[in-house]
Amino acid sequence: MRMSFAGIRATIASWAAGLPARHGGRWTLFALAAIVALGFGLRLYKATHPTANPGADSIVAYQGNDEVAYQEIAKALYRDGHYGTPEMAHPTDWSPGAPFVHASVYYATGGVHPDAARGFVALLGAIMVLLVYLLARRLAGVYAGLGAALLAAIYPTFIDNAGQYVSEPIAAFTLCGAVLSFLWASDPGRSLWAWAVPGLLLGATALTRPEYLMFGAVFALLALLRVTRSRQLKLGVAAAALVAVSFALVLIPWTARNYVVLDKFVPVTTGGGKALFVATYYPGDGRQLPTKRKLIEQFTGESSVSDMQVANTQMSDLLDRVASRYPNLDRDAALARIGRENFRKYFSEHPVGYTEMVLHKMWNVWRRGSGPTMRAPGWIAFHYSILALAIVGLAVLAWRRRWEALVIGVLIAGITVLGGLLLAVPRRNVPLMPIVLALAAAGASYIWIAAAGWIAERRSPKRARVHVASGSG
Repeated sequence: MRMSFAGIRATIASWAAGLPARHGGRWTLFALAAIVALGFGLRLYKATHPTANPGADSIVAYQGNDEVAYQEIAKALYRDGHYGTPEMAHPTDWSPGAPFVHASVYYATGGVHPDAARGFVALLGAIMVLLVYLLARRLAGVYAGLGAALLAAIYPTFIDNAGQYVSEPIAAFTLCGAVLSFLWASDPGRSLWAWAVPGLLLGATALTRPEYLMFGAVFALLALLRVTRSRQLKLGVAAAALVAVSFALVLIPWTARNYVVLDKFVPVTTGGGKALFVATYYPGDGRQLPTKRKLIEQFTGESSVSDMQVANTQMSDLLDRVASRYPNLDRDAALARIGRENFRKYFSEHPVGYTEMVLHKMWNVWRRGSGPTMRAPGWIAFHYSILALAIVGLAVLAWRRRWEALVIGVLIAGITVLGGLLLAVPRRNVPLMPIVLALAAAGASYIWIAAAGWIAERRSPKRARVHVASGSG
């Protein structure tokens, strides 16, 4: 036993001793530590000094309903073990990932301590900064890694979210970890068991943000392709199975709970019917706020609805009235059925307009960063710059036929298309932004290298001699 402990210590010591060489020297590690500390400090300050009413200048306060729901569910889990309060008609509309994390902090600290819960999420955000560094370093080297880490440390949406009870910063951490570990597992010589790590992290992401459910199957297929190509089919099947099984293991307890409590199969949440109805409601452009306004007009008979009416009307009440068209079905099933009817009706009557609506929603996912800070013109310009650099980074990876381009490209494209088909708001891009920032830093690095090479070529002595010789003739 002593020898095994000594062996572990020796392995750790050897790994630590090799860190500077693997990461470009001690100064790189010092810079990385400073960036991670900066990211943690900004998040921790926001976590302990939350904004009282973020987005107060908009019609609907930024994430207000979701934040209240997550808070109440986390309190209920800690106090009596129930998911939701008696006043909540549909608590399972909210995914359990964030409430589980916050309630776990309550259990660990022995009470409902909001600052501690937000502080723990701030710590996850700081670790995410480190993961962004590792991902960008893998894509384009150490300097790209440091640049990406700095972007992740100061990115305003991440800091805004640190002051709230929301799911996005948790999903950003787990998804970045899932992508990084998936690429790590695909390295030559890695044990097959390494494929369980991305499966677990991707399952945690789906438990936090249900739109990632489909990627359990997608990543299993990618693992199958990767390992089959580099090794053999039998091992590829085993890798895919590990991804799928570990993904499912995270979800099974919650899905089983839903089956017992709700008496039906619900993998994560019951909000799918609501999302499908809003997404296919062509008069409301398939978006939450315009749909809310149109429903108020429909039910009140008023042709012009004020912003105050929109802000003071609960969307859940409107959806209850919509669902009452099928009183024999529960609300979620009724809304899902009406959503399917919407699609058949509006797509057949307005095929071009409906297609434009879907494309507009896909753009809406990326049209700006999420949160009040990112609405400012300067930050919108910053956001577009990041997207442009990320496109360059992804294009170069694809041109070089890098495996990372397929994994990241499928993930980003899948969520974008899903946003077009369902609900599309800038909040949907938040879990993807750590990966986008890594791509942007890689893109900037590629541009810098190409520009430096071009300048060096223009200034080379050989070129100068050729120029002189041609001039003297």
